[in-house]
Amino acid sequence: MTRLRIAVLMGGPSPERDVSMATGQEIVAALDPRQYDILPVEITKEGHWLPRPDLTPLTTGNAAPRQRGNATTIERVVSHGSRLPVPVSFEQAVARDHVDVAFIAMHGPYGEDGTVQGLLELLGIPYTGSNVLASALAMDKLRSRQLFEWHRIPVPGYLSVTAPVWRDRDRVHRQVAQELGYPCVVKPNAAGSSIGVSLVREPATLDPAVEAAFAYGPMVLIEEYVSGTEITCGIIDDPITGDPIALPLIEVVPNAEFYNYQAKYATGGSEHIVPARVSAQVAQQAAALAVRAHQALGCEGMSRVDMITRGVDIVVLEVNTIPGMTATSLLPDAAKAAGIKFPELLDRIIRSALRRSRQQSTQSPRSPQSSQSSRST
Repeated sequence: MTRLRIAVLMGGPSPERDVSMATGQEIVAALDPRQYDILPVEITKEGHWLPRPDLTPLTTGNAAPRQRGNATTIERVVSHGSRLPVPVSFEQAVARDHVDVAFIAMHGPYGEDGTVQGLLELLGIPYTGSNVLASALAMDKLRSRQLFEWHRIPVPGYLSVTAPVWRDRDRVHRQVAQELGYPCVVKPNAAGSSIGVSLVREPATLDPAVEAAFAYGPMVLIEEYVSGTEITCGIIDDPITGDPIALPLIEVVPNAEFYNYQAKYATGGSEHIVPARVSAQVAQQAAALAVRAHQALGCEGMSRVDMITRGVDIVVLEVNTIPGMTATSLLPDAAKAAGIKFPELLDRIIRSALRRSRQQSTQSPRSPQSSQSSRST
């Protein structure tokens, strides 16, 4: 049986590095070594790409070595007939045409914003999740909200603040008081995992919250605080048609003042209730809204759309193009509620990447992506 070589990319210089490493290791552990040759790759804070064979599970069974032209995947027998791929760098694997799909497990800047997607496009390597443009748009909260508004997708009221705007703090304070009110939420424009996010209850704490958010980028959003039920909707591709389908809604109940970093990733930090405790009408509307938001940005493969519902009113907070895959993550929970086990979820995400690669090769047969795709099928 020929196995696909999957490079799992994790780490990177983003503030969400620790979460990315956890996601990457969960993916590596769950991928079936009978179907895949797994190449775990850690991107360091300095930008070095390091093979992590210590994370690779042993392959059981008698799967044959993979043939790629005149090159064979080098393997060594370790014990009881199990096989472990000899460690190679990502660059060596690419040079030998040994990467069929890059599974991106990098959250935040450089991994979720289109940067690594652009690199993989240049290398002609199919990759999981959304393309360069959709990734960049989803990561940029201001631009994504402008698109949502154009598509008449409801979002909270907000102000965007850059360093020149912040020089006139009195004006910003007046705008917040008049247009948003207190409490309000302050967050970096292009960060995830609730890093740098503050709940501001009074004007006196607005300045330090904005300054803290500026540590993560040149733009900050000050957002209307919407009190209600926090829900999230995972989106994955239909395995046959490729159309986006909504997974069961999850209600998120944080054991904190709001859904902050600790509530997201610490054990017991939040409770996930599936299905969400909303009416059938609200559930249907929220699922449809999540799919619209996913499509408005041009997302593919997977995403997770975070929303808040208050009665029958629903607002979209953001779209995550590379949702977490840790033990406390929401997308695997939603897939499980739909009867999709974690390894099957990963299989579907990988198949989506290959399907997109085949489509691109049909549309542009001379592209590097097409050459890679033809070797992968």
